[in-house]
Amino acid sequence: MHTELWPAYILHSRPFSEDKLIVQLLLPQLGRLSAVVRKRQGKRRLALQPFQLFVLQLSGRSELKTVTSIDEATAALQLRGKALYSGLYLNELVCRLWPDNLAAEQLFGMYQHSLGQLQDVSAGKAELEPCLREFEFALLAELGQPIDWQYAADGKPLQPDLHYQWQHEHGFVPALQGFAGQDLLNIGCGQWQDAQTRLCAKQLSRHILSPRLGSKPLASRALFEQG
Repeated sequence: MHTELWPAYILHSRPFSEDKLIVQLLLPQLGRLSAVVRKRQGKRRLALQPFQLFVLQLSGRSELKTVTSIDEATAALQLRGKALYSGLYLNELVCRLWPDNLAAEQLFGMYQHSLGQLQDVSAGKAELEPCLREFEFALLAELGQPIDWQYAADGKPLQPDLHYQWQHEHGFVPALQGFAGQDLLNIGCGQWQDAQTRLCAKQLSRHILSPRLGSKPLASRALFEQG
């Protein structure tokens, strides 16, 4: 493993000793893994910050790898305000939900694309909520829980004038109250113009993610509340 160069993002880091960190990494072929990295590489001291693409080498056969070399592949994205909190939220979702050492080629591409969208949000060129919802629903699909935005659990097409509830492991079922069919169809088509559609997507994603996340609150959500 030590001879291979891997692209990687740092999702999370914590001090390990005076000159080392334990980092959570996301790599396309190796997925999410933990590794020890020195903050100083030769005469250089790297910032080792999130939202920056690195290329690195790894060694070790245990669950905790060692980063034997690391270099910056691109400059770090300068996310600000809610875009920054959202980037931390994406990182936390991946750390909490993606299994250890599971290949993540599709997830890596999705994550990279979402960071680009968040940079556009920081620059005022894009809206935040579609970026978050698209990542959440794509992550769920990668975890084996895709959402059918066209058909209900009984195989009938979603109707814009009906309401639906989400049933885990089944899908949407007609109900007297719940998510409006028109909003679900809008989400499936990527039509985010309507505020009610965006609210529906937020409520639905939280409802579906909740059993996977468990009772431990997300630290990144607290940043939104403080901000």
